[in-house]
Amino acid sequence: MSNLLNIEQAAAFLGVSKFMLYRLSAEKKIPLYKVGSCLRFSQEQLEAWLKKREVVPAEAARKGA
Repeated sequence: MSNLLNIEQAAAFLGVSKFMLYRLSAEKKIPLYKVGSCLRFSQEQLEAWLKKREVVPAEAARKGA
């Protein structure tokens, strides 16, 4: 298993606030592990999650087509 991050580390990695990360977690929109009442995030899974949400600018998409 990859390195697990706590809420502060994961928020810093993603560049979002802890509040935003708690909200994404509560809405089940981000991959996570619950260890007791603590949330843990796999850095590898967060990277994959980000990759799936990448938005390609329209001009770049046209050049690739």
